Amino acid sequence: MRLSRRFGQHAAITAGLSKASGRWVVVMDCDLEDPPEEIPRLLATAREGYDVVLSRRSSERRSRFRRLAARAYFRVRRTFIRLDVDPDYCTLSVLSRRVVDSFLSVHDVYRQYMLILHWLGFERAVVDVEQGERPAGRSTHTFRSVVKLALDGFFLETTVLLSWIVYLGFVLALLGGVLAAVFVAVYFSASNPPSGFTSLAVLLLLVGGFIIISTGVTGLYVGKIFEQVKKRPLFVVAERTDGAG
Repeated sequence: MRLSRRFGQHAAITAGLSKASGRWVVVMDCDLEDPPEEIPRLLATAREGYDVVLSRRSSERRSRFRRLAARAYFRVRRTFIRLDVDPDYCTLSVLSRRVVDSFLSVHDVYRQYMLILHWLGFERAVVDVEQGERPAGRSTHTFRSVVKLALDGFFLETTVLLSWIVYLGFVLALLGGVLAAVFVAVYFSASNPPSGFTSLAVLLLLVGGFIIISTGVTGLYVGKIFEQVKKRPLFVVAERTDGAG
């Protein structure tokens, strides 16, 4: 299938899965970094009783910066969202029919293939594979697109960040109360009490920064709700090579 424009990797995967009719379905990137020769091994593992078989890089070809950034990102995710996803997983995977059907029942506009698979919770296995070099072309993932993907990974899965904002608000309120008590004590006990403008500036910066951050995070959630309720299709098929449309 050729889509009418670029809808993103994960929408394209959804498009492919929507037309796949087999008992087992293989998902892989088209750049051939994931070796197709590994498909029989993944399929054999799936037939041992697994609904999902994922592949994991046995050697790392990404830059040191991207490796460290990916590990830091997934560690933060694991801490705040309690979802453990190995950063070395590849797209190459084998899914059973019922996993494909369940995947297609998830109608999130902002979607990430690997995160949805983990959320579905089917029995899965992992096979280590050796990634190859890209035969031609270069990755279209820019720094901006990677950052956007990371943010979507936080906001599309859970509203836990809103809870953390509430916790942080209580902490700041407590800290403000403690600072107020300290300044009052210092004012009456010290011979040269600190200027009131100093404490006021600190509190304004602290509270103002928190308000800006919390408003921004809330706005991101509201924006994603807006995108979701429009119910636009995830992809538009312009042409099919089998002549069906």
